[in-house]
Amino acid sequence: MGTESWLTLALLAVFAPVATGALTMLLPKGVITPRVLLALAGPVIAVVALLQHGVSTQVASLPLAPTLGLELSFAADQLGMFFALLVSGIGCLIVLYARGYFGRSEADLARFYPMLGLFMTAMMGIVLSDNLLGLFVFWELTSVSSFLLIGWHTNDRTSGKLAMQAFAVTGLGGLVMLAGLIALGVSSNIWSFSGLEAAMAAGTFSIGAPMVMTAFALIFVGAAAKSAQWPLHFWLPGAMAAPTPVSAYLHSATMVKAGVYLLARLFPVLRELDWWMPTLVFFGVMTMVVGGYMAIRSDVLKKIFAYTTVSQLGLFVCAYGLGGIDFLHGSHGGGEHAGSAHGATELAAAAGDPNIIYPITQILNHALYKAPLFILAGAIMHIAGRKALSECKGLIKSHRLLAVLSLLAAYAMAGLPFTLSFPAKEAFLYQIVHGAESHAVLWLVGVGAVFMAMCNVAVFVRMTATFFAKAGAHGHGHADEEHHHHEHERGFWGACIWWPAAALVIWQYIGGFAPGLFERIILPVETGAENYWTHLPSVFEALTHPTAALGLSAAAIALGLGLGLAPMWRRAINDPHNQLFPLSLRGGERLGHSVFATVQRGDVRIYVVTVLTALIAAMGATFWLDRGALLKWPDVPGITDVDYTLAGWLLTALICASALIMPIVKSRVVRVLVLGTCGFSVIGMYLLYQAPDLALTQVMFEIISVVLFMLALRLLPERGAQVRAFPVPRVVFAALVGLCVGWITLHAGAAADKSALDAWAMAQQQGEVQHAQMEHGGAILAAADVEGHEAADSEHHAPFVQVDDTRLGGWMLRNSYMGTTADTHGRGGGGNNVVNVILVDFRGYDTVGEITVLSIAMMGVLALIGACPAPLGLQERGPQRHLRTYMLRTAMKLLLPLSLLFAGYVFFKGHDEPGGGFIAGLIASVGLAAYRMSDGGAALKRLLPIKPGLTAAMGLALALGTGVAPLLIHLFTGEGGPFFTSDNSYVPLIGGGTYHWTSVALFDLGVFIVVVAVSVGMINRFEEELD
Repeated sequence: MGTESWLTLALLAVFAPVATGALTMLLPKGVITPRVLLALAGPVIAVVALLQHGVSTQVASLPLAPTLGLELSFAADQLGMFFALLVSGIGCLIVLYARGYFGRSEADLARFYPMLGLFMTAMMGIVLSDNLLGLFVFWELTSVSSFLLIGWHTNDRTSGKLAMQAFAVTGLGGLVMLAGLIALGVSSNIWSFSGLEAAMAAGTFSIGAPMVMTAFALIFVGAAAKSAQWPLHFWLPGAMAAPTPVSAYLHSATMVKAGVYLLARLFPVLRELDWWMPTLVFFGVMTMVVGGYMAIRSDVLKKIFAYTTVSQLGLFVCAYGLGGIDFLHGSHGGGEHAGSAHGATELAAAAGDPNIIYPITQILNHALYKAPLFILAGAIMHIAGRKALSECKGLIKSHRLLAVLSLLAAYAMAGLPFTLSFPAKEAFLYQIVHGAESHAVLWLVGVGAVFMAMCNVAVFVRMTATFFAKAGAHGHGHADEEHHHHEHERGFWGACIWWPAAALVIWQYIGGFAPGLFERIILPVETGAENYWTHLPSVFEALTHPTAALGLSAAAIALGLGLGLAPMWRRAINDPHNQLFPLSLRGGERLGHSVFATVQRGDVRIYVVTVLTALIAAMGATFWLDRGALLKWPDVPGITDVDYTLAGWLLTALICASALIMPIVKSRVVRVLVLGTCGFSVIGMYLLYQAPDLALTQVMFEIISVVLFMLALRLLPERGAQVRAFPVPRVVFAALVGLCVGWITLHAGAAADKSALDAWAMAQQQGEVQHAQMEHGGAILAAADVEGHEAADSEHHAPFVQVDDTRLGGWMLRNSYMGTTADTHGRGGGGNNVVNVILVDFRGYDTVGEITVLSIAMMGVLALIGACPAPLGLQERGPQRHLRTYMLRTAMKLLLPLSLLFAGYVFFKGHDEPGGGFIAGLIASVGLAAYRMSDGGAALKRLLPIKPGLTAAMGLALALGTGVAPLLIHLFTGEGGPFFTSDNSYVPLIGGGTYHWTSVALFDLGVFIVVVAVSVGMINRFEEELD
């Protein structure tokens, strides 16, 4: 199969669930069955796409940011295919189970399926991703989507707190893991798992590199947080606040296994690290013991199953840790026999390299009994109204089917004979025995494994005894918090609440009674490595060829039977680890409050002094380290060497005078005017030195700033009498700051001038640059006149192509219109206005971040203005005076269309001449803000009926959609390119001439919308507060 075909199938497998989940949102709420079938189509498509491709090491990539090593690359090798089928296959059953669990609740189903689809896509992306950074993107997406699912009960504060706890633990763990992935990528210069494995096999990757150990430690923290390893395991039982379909999917078969998957993926690369085995074994054993003990000391069914999940996750991690021991010394047949001749070789192979069938079977085995247990726990709560084990007495008589299925799944959980759990458990115990032959301390691991198995058996025994006990007074518990008061349906949809559990648990007994049939279905997914089992050993082989592993298993069963029947450890207790997160949160809040109270005193002078003190300290440290560099007078031209104009002298005098007057004047209004004078003087300097883009931007900022200042001043209380402090310390401090800033400016200007002058002289000598103008400070701006049509000479549209400048600015000049350097692959920015090309193309990622921050800041301002109490000086005031005069209203009705028309002109000309979406947005904002001030909020709402938050979201969506479009074009046509790839062409106009169209104009339009929404939204909120 070709790479393009696999890429298409991989994208279908990964994104089909979220796509179909999103489509269910378009259906009317009264439509139930089509909604279920549409949600079901997502995981079904994923399964079909995976089976169509089959197991392969082929990697298909869709570049996002190639220079950053970020791309969507997918591979479905044995490990990835297994987990992907597990995620999508069980996902199909959970979709149907949710229909039975929520019944005909239209609101619940409409909410649940989109969230489930998002999570399913995130998990599919994790297990199929071949790129380190791509995996992290999906990894964090699981944290976000699981937060939405765990916090399902929006009116329950406890549910919200537990959802935040899970999100904080897994999310912060993911950030730590990101640091580890970056360290691993930087140390190896390889950013894919397949590349790391190939380099390891070829001997070109050394685990002795300095950063590899650090990378492993950081990655393990992230994996341990996600897979609930001690002491971070507490979030998993807390997540049982989620509806049972969430627990059955996220916390048994998918999300909690993400960390185990990552360790399995990195096992071939990092297994030889000295700290691999002790780290994984220690935390794995601790997790096994704590999880097993808390399971036997819990009473709520979902809590019991959650803690047994924790203990099993510890087993997985411990198994991969034990795999780091090369105790077989290359031999697969040494040691004690575990069965037939086949059994000895196969189990020894499992012990030597756990990244093979037995841990895969162990993981599958866990999903095949744990998902049914959660499903049936939900069914018992839903139908019988009982959520605690102690309430389930007599369940075998009242709800025989639920009781029998639950006991079948619990029997498999106990690892008893004739289930798939039995050979999987035997293989793990066999691995411990062989490891202990060379490392005696590993017998402690055997003790922990026996303890965990004993607790699992005890849980099964107690469930059996309780179900068969005489029924108590417990009736149909409609008061239980998870009972949804849905009518118990009959027929197929009603049976969906239990038959998915039966469909899963039956495979446990197929693997136990007929392993051959099991192999023919499962093993094709796992073939391809030399050390795989050739068959699953049956219980008869284990019993007829007893080993030490079988002895450990028998001891666990005997102890479990005794513990299950004994009266000890029956009282439910709370896990002391549950206090870790609240204590950490309270400690962090106290620390944050003390720091905030110290630093954020509400006095701007303290903030300014702090920043400037840091500047002086940095200058002092630099002077101490390298006195020669700072004491050297910068190479700047003398006053008489430059042809200064009268305008330059006057503007300089105004700027200096404004700076000197600011600390002298007392009136707030006068200070605003002085500050505006300084700003407009700077605008004049921009115009004088040929920087029209900066001048336009600064003009709009100055106007909006003055408006905001005047509005804010009207909200401030009157100033009381102030005592003048002794001026000498202030003068000394100001002088030091002035010297530091002046000295830095001189040095920076000298370096920039020299670089710019050298580039200018070289360009002039070559005769290639004819219309360039040098901007003071080192930036060269282009304003080429784009005329003619598409066939015109490209040099005419790109006058800076031949600029020979090694600076970053020189690179941007050469590639502003068309890509002339090798690293651009012939693609340029498609424009002659270098400033705008930088904003929307070269640094498009930065611009996306900036407009996102703008939107978030606006939301914060809107929320804070409404939440803050009125200042003391304003509490007794009435409505504030405004400027809504008849003359101003009439004038603004005429000026508003002109300002919007000018904004449109600046927007459309901005890619080749001064302007662009950002400047156009500021121009439109000034007009709209003035219109609002003149005619009130009602007029603005008539003009812009959409709320500012929604408007900003639309702008962000348009900007991101423009970036994603090249990926989709590349996927379906082979053209396009990475994220934010741009294109341009000359479009003929009616009546003659052409218009230079660029694809980033849509991105620029998104910037325009965000700027207008943020500016007008905040000014309008200030005005509402005054009104």
